[in-house]
Order: sequence, then C-alpha cells, then structure tokens
Amino acid sequence: MVCEILASIELGMRERLETRLVPWTEILAKAPEQTRRRGNPFLMTVQVPGLPEAISVAPDAVFGIEYQSTDRKLYRFFALEADRGTMPIVRSHGRQTSYLGKIAAYREVLARQVHKAQLGLPNLLVLTVTTSALRKSEIIRRIEGQSDVSAGFLFKAVDDTVAPAPQLFCEPWARAGHHALCIVGPY
Repeated sequence: MVCEILASIELGMRERLETRLVPWTEILAKAPEQTRRRGNPFLMTVQVPGLPEAISVAPDAVFGIEYQSTDRKLYRFFALEADRGTMPIVRSHGRQTSYLGKIAAYREVLARQVHKAQLGLPNLLVLTVTTSALRKSEIIRRIEGQSDVSAGFLFKAVDDTVAPAPQLFCEPWARAGHHALCIVGPY
C-alpha cells in the first residue's frame, strides 16, 4: 500500500512541472551524521504527556515535495502512515497501541520539532491514508475532540486495492478542525 500511495502522489505530480518528489534517500543524505548512522534513522522517540514512558513512532515513508517558483524553491516534507485499519483507533489502556496513540506521538514530534533536530527538516506534515471513509471520519472526529488539534495532520481514504490514484496529490486532504489542505502547492 505504501508503494502505491507514493506512486500515486508521484503520478499526480507529473501533471505539474513545477513540482519534484524529494525521496527519503535525499532526505537521509542531508540529515545529521548521528541520524544517518542509526539503525532506523526515521524512528522518532518522544515523551507523550500522561504516559509513564517514552514512545516511538516510525513513519511508513518519509518524502518531500519541492515546489519551484520563478525565483525560489519551497519545500514541504511528509511522514506517511498507510492505515489498513488493523490497529484500533482508541483503547481503554494508554499503554496499548492505538491510532490515537500514534497521533499523540506525532503531535509531540511536531511540538518538540524532533523532525528538525533528527532529520534536518524545516517542516513536517503527517499524511494518513486509510482504506475506509468511515474509519477516516472516526479518526478525525476523535481528534477534533482534543483541545490541541494540529493542522499538521492530513487524511484521505482510498480503496484497499489501491490503483493509481493521482488525486492523492491533486485533491484536498481532510484535516481535523481545519479547512482541507491541497498539497499541490506550497501554500
């Protein structure tokens, strides 16, 4: 599913000559040396308030988009989560894995700017692609109920049998508590 999502985004980018996919290899090559030497350089560990121990989150993929304007280049970077719906959205015990627990870890990554320190990325958006519109809506509903809703979380639902879907790049992504965001442009 991850490869299909990335290929779909890249296919959508082909329609726009002013964009270029920045692959994870390029991101890693520019990361600090201590990050490059790690076994999993994209694994980010944070302390989530309310949990007794630190938790780690590793995106299914990391990539960027370079936007070429007439006088400069702008960049957005993304952590991709391909959600097949196998992890519960919420659990009664905070130590058990859940999708909201993963979102909480990413929220701390963004708040503490771990992506800057660890990967040298100036920004990071978290893309969740799930296989059910109902599941996408439920995740968004639960996130909207939290007081510190981040605009950095974007959501899409696609068919589990992902065929090329350039709309992943071209059409807006849903956000909890914010207007939808289109990743076609840097603004």
